[in-house]
Amino acid sequence: MNPCCRVMAMFLVLLALFQALPVAVDAWQARQWPDAPSEWIRLAPLPGALWLYLRYFSILGCRRCGGDDEAR
Repeated sequence: MNPCCRVMAMFLVLLALFQALPVAVDAWQARQWPDAPSEWIRLAPLPGALWLYLRYFSILGCRRCGGDDEAR
């Protein structure tokens, strides 16, 4: 992936995380599901964005550290 696309992908993933995390934390602290449909829409991308961040952008998913994604 070229650096420009990587920066744009990271921006979009972080944007989704920053939109979803406050809703998730508020729902968790209130111990009830969100009421408004707009909150559900903001909460929906959380699992995917979290997986993408952990897989491609965090140190936990570092491609150079693991040998499973190397070209064959």
